[in-house]
Amino acid sequence: MKRKWLMTSLLSLCTALALSACTVTADNRSAAETIEQSLNTMVNEPVLAASSNPNDYIAGHRDVYEAILQTGSEGLNFLLDQLESSGDNGLKEWIMARASAELLGEDNPVQDWDSGKDWLRQYNMIAVDQSD
Repeated sequence: MKRKWLMTSLLSLCTALALSACTVTADNRSAAETIEQSLNTMVNEPVLAASSNPNDYIAGHRDVYEAILQTGSEGLNFLLDQLESSGDNGLKEWIMARASAELLGEDNPVQDWDSGKDWLRQYNMIAVDQSD
């Protein structure tokens, strides 16, 4: 009887540890993984596919967008790299620029911009001027 109880207890403990390890891994996703998954969710949402306003995609997925903002400076670096290397200048790039601007907060030097690439161009010009 004690052996059966011991085996059941050990099995329960192993199961609990395995489940908690999976939870920790999911919560500790890298900033890159969080951002990529969040952007894909926002851009590919079929309900909003007819909208031409990028703010509608953010408003429709506020929790997903907040996950991007929670990535902090690591996320900002990833967003800037992705925006720089992207060959497109569409919705995804606009959302990346908006998130970058919000992550920069008061340090965001660009106030008026039309597209993600426009924001990045202005940001890079100001950053170069400030480093001189």
